[in-house]
Amino acid sequence: MRQHSFPRRAQSDLPARLAAGRPSRAPAFRFDASAARHYRLLFENAPDGYLATDSGGTILEANQAAAALVHLSPGGLDGRTLASFVCAEQRDGFRNQLRRLKRAPPGVTREWTVRLQPEGADRFEASLTVSCLAEEPRDRIGLLWSLRDVTRRRRMEEKLKHSERRYRLLYAETLRNRDALRTLSARYLYAREEEAKRIAHELHDEAGQITAAIHLALAEVEAELLPRGREKLRRIGSLIEGIEERLRHLSHELRPTILDDLGLTPALAFLASGFAARTQVAASVKGSTGGRLDPMVETALYRIVQEALANVGKHARSTRAEITLAREGGNLVCAIRDDGVGFDDRSVGRRIGRAAGLGLLGIRERVGALNGRMQILSTPGEGTELRVSVPLRPR
Repeated sequence: MRQHSFPRRAQSDLPARLAAGRPSRAPAFRFDASAARHYRLLFENAPDGYLATDSGGTILEANQAAAALVHLSPGGLDGRTLASFVCAEQRDGFRNQLRRLKRAPPGVTREWTVRLQPEGADRFEASLTVSCLAEEPRDRIGLLWSLRDVTRRRRMEEKLKHSERRYRLLYAETLRNRDALRTLSARYLYAREEEAKRIAHELHDEAGQITAAIHLALAEVEAELLPRGREKLRRIGSLIEGIEERLRHLSHELRPTILDDLGLTPALAFLASGFAARTQVAASVKGSTGGRLDPMVETALYRIVQEALANVGKHARSTRAEITLAREGGNLVCAIRDDGVGFDDRSVGRRIGRAAGLGLLGIRERVGALNGRMQILSTPGEGTELRVSVPLRPR
């Protein structure tokens, strides 16, 4: 603590004692009556409370701020002990601190917080800073004190701690909710894929059996018809074959059997081949997964590439699309690039959730369910790259 206070008695002596501790490079200053009045003005009007006591804590001098803190006049503090204003439960501890200060060498400074109890007023938290002086018989001053009411600050600290605890609880709850949502999303996607697989099998097996039976029935009828009727029957057969082809296509879209049988890389190659045939956009697959993956990972990545290629066909106006697969550490990275018109990738976040962004929303949902990461890089006129990284799971 900076040592500002001095008693009315020995006004010229204490300022000189305070100045004695200044660095030698400070300019010399002669303490006369004018200097004493200057220091007295600073002491009396300081915003913090200042006290001068003997080494036992008996108050010898106090400024107006210190007296106001304990609801007394400055003269009303003379002869009182500082310990008498400390609340009863902390008084013994405070006196122990004073006894230790008696053994401290001059220049030592200590700081602590105590609870003061003024007479006829509410107690408050006070921050005390005390500096030890070499006590002289002439003025008896051994300790210089500064006091500050920190009740409001302590209350604010408590509020901040409470807010921090509440924030931590809310953050932990958010993480739990996020994990629960991710689990629900994964279960929902799994259930949807299982339902798609069931429908695909029914389309392939049951509808295939029905159309095969129709072909047999038409063949029996054909033998009994005249040539003109047989021609009409063949046209009906052609229409049924078209229905069969459409059912096979729908079955594959719902659940490609090649994905279950051969894995992700062959399934993506088959997907790219079909995409190129439909859109006239050259599509290729490079790299490898390095073996079979967890079925959920294979399914999710297949659907992500499927949706990405659909976006390329609808919006990119590109001539070429490339799908790459690679293992990087414990992750599988899948990138889909095109050489189309591109867009401002800063607008991607604004597009999510609108009609134009439903495909990206579905991709993000699948990536989040696998605890993966998604990145979109695009520049107008230079094409687009969708990069997905998902942690590998043991099969």
